Amino acid sequence: MKFKLPLIFAASMLVLGCDPGLPEGSNDFAAGGTAAALSQGEFNSLPAEQQYMVANKLLGTMFRGVSVEDYFDMNAGMANLQPRSSTFLDDTKKALSTNMSNTEVLAYDTIIDGLDEEGNPDPDNAKYLFDTRSDLESNRRSKQLPLARIKEYPISRDMYVHWMSYVLINTIMFSPAEEMESTDYTDIQNMYRFLVTNIDEGTPIRQIIRSNLPSLARWRVSRSPENHALEAYELYLGLFETEEDSYRGGIACKDLYLTSEADGYLIRRTDYPNTEPQLILDTNYITDCDDLYDVIAAHPLLIPRVTEAILNYFVTVSADNLDYRQQFISSIVASGPETFEDIFNAIIFSKEYLLNVERPRSFEENLMPLLDTLKWDPAANAGDVDESIFRRMTEFDSQMRLSGMGWDTMTYKIGRIPQVPLDGLSFANYHKALRERLLLNDCSYEGGCNGAGEGLLFDENDALLPSVEQMLPEDYVDYLFMSALHRKATAVEKTDLLALFDTLSHTSVVDDVTEVRSGRHDDIARITFDYISRLPEQYYFRAVN
Repeated sequence: MKFKLPLIFAASMLVLGCDPGLPEGSNDFAAGGTAAALSQGEFNSLPAEQQYMVANKLLGTMFRGVSVEDYFDMNAGMANLQPRSSTFLDDTKKALSTNMSNTEVLAYDTIIDGLDEEGNPDPDNAKYLFDTRSDLESNRRSKQLPLARIKEYPISRDMYVHWMSYVLINTIMFSPAEEMESTDYTDIQNMYRFLVTNIDEGTPIRQIIRSNLPSLARWRVSRSPENHALEAYELYLGLFETEEDSYRGGIACKDLYLTSEADGYLIRRTDYPNTEPQLILDTNYITDCDDLYDVIAAHPLLIPRVTEAILNYFVTVSADNLDYRQQFISSIVASGPETFEDIFNAIIFSKEYLLNVERPRSFEENLMPLLDTLKWDPAANAGDVDESIFRRMTEFDSQMRLSGMGWDTMTYKIGRIPQVPLDGLSFANYHKALRERLLLNDCSYEGGCNGAGEGLLFDENDALLPSVEQMLPEDYVDYLFMSALHRKATAVEKTDLLALFDTLSHTSVVDDVTEVRSGRHDDIARITFDYISRLPEQYYFRAVN
């Protein structure tokens, strides 16, 4: 089955038509210093290939990518790549601040979930398959649907909101801690919807945290009045030596408690509220839990702490870069961010991040952008990268499961650690899933498999694309490298690979010109991608400088 939007919804990947009355994001927020934004002019001054690498670093951070063919005008060939647009960065900013209409969102959701006339998911007509089990201990749909929306929504504020919410729900600040016995998938669904709704509405950071502190999802993680206060200091203020303050906060909150498992882990009151003011954090007197929440939400340490907690996922934390990271944080805080969108914009559009930061990619940041740049179609039913791909990423019985990489989503009490797990077992599972399930699987990228649409090599009728057919072997190798690694092959790589293809009879000489033999394009792609999958740089966001 093929899934296509009506023409009115498929105009452009980057610049969406929108209703002037729709809410817009905060793309006008600008930070200075270390967090100063990369300008369109500075972006355009980069060589074309570096522009493409930076473009995919920006989009890849949001689990998306742009293919070689979509980014470059291919008419001049691989030797003289020219970007189609001179406004990519500005267009992307505009798109990420522009909401789709409700009609557009419904159209995409209908494709993703096969919604029927009553708005209920219909797996028979859905592009993706999600968990449908009713057992709260095993139904992971609430983990899967966000990934599908990030993948399928066009580059827009709607996609951006879901991605920001996905990042935040995996931090210690908002983790629903599904691994705990007092939580379940209802907490995941409620927390995610809470984040999406508030970020979409532009709710200030302080207000979001003030609203989250008394929530059932937060109490199910903290579980006792004293620990509830302690975690409020730690999570949102970054204060970790608060034994006396936590004790006093527990006294203020003693009217509240979490019931037992038998009673469903619900918030209840004792009817014996505290009446004696408690001094916390040196200067604040509180009497009840609402007072505690007000102090936390208004505290001057809150915005710096939130900025740090988010930045940790984009700039690797190490003992020798603490001053540098503090400069980055201070630059953002000094600019007065009010929303989470302000902070995310400041980080991912900064010159520092786009040109200078090098860090490991998470599995989502690697796999999902490749789905875009390799023109993957779930209808190809390519093993584990099929319509159940996001289900497999959250299941326990798949090689692609995030839990096997130490990177499970919405699960850990302390959230995901900022550093991508690179221990032997975690990275072996990561590498194996990317290499074997995607890059060595022809149908995941070549096109025309099992009724799938056009891919990287073939059209929907399984005919070689004219742009690929006319490429000489060296250009074809560059095309494959650019598609997967965002750079051309080095001279040594090209020489060695072409010699291998000659030995395997994948190329032949016709009228003194070496050409790819008919029917061997997929063989060359598989070998090239196998080589690329073994390069450390495939697993990193690289620095230009």
